[in-house]
Amino acid sequence: MAMRRGRRMTAGLAAGVLGMLLMAASLGAQAGADLTRQQNWAVLYASVVGSSYYADPLPEDYDFRLTLTAVLTQESSLCHHKRGLDKRSYGCGQLQRRTALLVHGTPVAAHKLQHDDALNIRLAARYLSYCMQQLGSWERGVICYNRGPYHARAMTDAEVATDAYLRSIRRRKQEAHALLAKLS
Repeated sequence: MAMRRGRRMTAGLAAGVLGMLLMAASLGAQAGADLTRQQNWAVLYASVVGSSYYADPLPEDYDFRLTLTAVLTQESSLCHHKRGLDKRSYGCGQLQRRTALLVHGTPVAAHKLQHDDALNIRLAARYLSYCMQQLGSWERGVICYNRGPYHARAMTDAEVATDAYLRSIRRRKQEAHALLAKLS
């Protein structure tokens, strides 16, 4: 219920998103020379969602837009892989239906999770934000996104420090910084 009370997209934000999407369309594949048009769009959309929709209640040093972009890069290669190897995770954020239900408040069909990139990115942002708020640290929040809140809480500090997913997100966060710099 608390997730449903989150901010709604304002007219100004919607106009900003539209402007960013039009800019992405004009950039084509030149922003990230090795990215497809869809991947460039995913970078821009994640940046807009991450910087103006969910990141406000989180500490600034979490750099939510870069973290969200890094997670999307790790999970789906920026929306390139739409179905997880586990056959239960879908779309840009590789969300499971139960995770989508948690942050959306109503069930979301697997087909919609797999094919509606904008919805999937918004839900991924909500879940990442939820994890970061529940766990109280950037590291455990990122691990929560991958393994769930129970596992993220149960890990020792030594396990957190050596977690492979967390190391990958840190590396991808640097890549995201470079991608977003090209788009600015």
